[in-house]
Amino acid sequence: MLAIAGTLLATGATAHAQSSVTLYGVADAGIEYLNHVPNAARQSSSLVRMTSGNIAGSRWGLRGVEDLGGGLKGVFLL
Repeated sequence: MLAIAGTLLATGATAHAQSSVTLYGVADAGIEYLNHVPNAARQSSSLVRMTSGNIAGSRWGLRGVEDLGGGLKGVFLL
């Protein structure tokens, strides 16, 4: 009886559907160095700052797949 129950539990564990969620995207960040920047005292100075979107804007999304069984799957893309 225990052997049959163990076999049924092991078979049930392998029958679970596979699912996945993936975070994807591009992070565009950069460092700018500016020379001869006028300040409040009307003097020239330099400035170093971190910026974003130097080449293209940062963007990200979520992609997911859920196996529904019987050869079917659900897909989403946000």
